[in-house]
Amino acid sequence: MKLPNPLAAGAVLTVSHFLASLLIIPLTLRVGEALADGAANSLLYGLLTVATKWLYFPILAMALYPRHWFPGQLIAIPIAVNSLLWGSIFALALVAGRHFQSRRRR
Repeated sequence: MKLPNPLAAGAVLTVSHFLASLLIIPLTLRVGEALADGAANSLLYGLLTVATKWLYFPILAMALYPRHWFPGQLIAIPIAVNSLLWGSIFALALVAGRHFQSRRRR
């Protein structure tokens, strides 16, 4: 199986992760408002909450940045750094997979 270009795959994951991270909060709030009192018992609301925690891991979920440096819309900066971290780890995993695949063939 031919693995994709690690740089391109990492860039696609970074951009996708960033967009999903920006859109998950308004979506979760919309669903919570639509469900009103029953939001706490809703499966959809629970899944969106878990997805938010997963997307924001590790930098935002673990508060590994000074929040007062990024007020308002500047929160997009740590979100972008978090997305870049996810994309970089994915690209490195592809490079490692490619390396081990080539070593296995030898």
